[in-house]
Amino acid sequence: MKRFKITLIILIALGSFANATAQAKKRFKGKPIEAGITFGGSNYMGDLSKGVAMNETNMMGGIICRFNYNDFITLRGNAVFGQISGNDQNYKGDVAFQHLDQAGNPLDITRGQRNLNFKSNIVEFSAIGEWNILGFEETTRGTPYTPFLFAGIGVFKFNPRTQFNYMPGMVDAQGQALHNVQLEQYDGEWIELQTLGTEGQGTTKYNDRKRYNLTQISIPLGVGFKQQVDDYWAWGIEFGARKTFTDYLDDVSLDYVDDQIVGGANGYLAAALKDRCSEQIDPSTGLPYERFYMGNPRGSTKGSDWYMFLNVTITRKIIGGKTLCFTF
Repeated sequence: MKRFKITLIILIALGSFANATAQAKKRFKGKPIEAGITFGGSNYMGDLSKGVAMNETNMMGGIICRFNYNDFITLRGNAVFGQISGNDQNYKGDVAFQHLDQAGNPLDITRGQRNLNFKSNIVEFSAIGEWNILGFEETTRGTPYTPFLFAGIGVFKFNPRTQFNYMPGMVDAQGQALHNVQLEQYDGEWIELQTLGTEGQGTTKYNDRKRYNLTQISIPLGVGFKQQVDDYWAWGIEFGARKTFTDYLDDVSLDYVDDQIVGGANGYLAAALKDRCSEQIDPSTGLPYERFYMGNPRGSTKGSDWYMFLNVTITRKIIGGKTLCFTF
């Protein structure tokens, strides 16, 4: 009896799948569906950039599926993997902020002194609508190429990391040693930052600062060009920026917090990585730079971070469509 029930369930499932497939083919008859790959470069804009730093361009790639609803509207889904990164040393001479020292005197702090950096993988799933400006009709009245605009919604996963550079004699802002024996073992390692709470997340003193979510919503916006090259194949190129709703793609947003509070709650590595200036030697003293005092700005809260892709697409028609007859 048990085998009979299992067999019956399998047969019903197969029948339902076959019926759904037949209905889909009937519904999409004459409306092409394409599938393919995409690849190119990725970049980011945030607290550790002043725009798009070309030397921080990384690789991206993924798969796409397009449903050509009519001549002017195309719907598509993306599954994309990429990487973003940023580094203060790209703009090391630029003033980042004005800080106050222990006596209350103003100090200009350069990006090179702040010395923050990160990299993060990005995994994105998105649903996007394309508006084909010239139309993309597969008849002699149409055109096999068109520029297009696109917008949509996506879900992405990120996880900022940084490489720790151990510096002997590292001390906190009060001049206390940062337990260098414990820190030395992490020299050269890539450390995940979200769990460390580098801006006080996870401490009782800064209990209003919650750890940011590593899964977020994005709004893809962009422009592109695509061309049908024969009865089945098409290619395109596009630039798309992703508006996010987090200021923590780079783990930088607010101000410096107390070394002892962060170190006591989240560990000495968290205290060391919240302020990277002491990984460098101050030429005037021959010692590591003095760490910044709490309350001084670490990042900017003026806006959320962005990431972007410049990519090529190659697709093949898998369902529907008509025989093409191009005119130019």
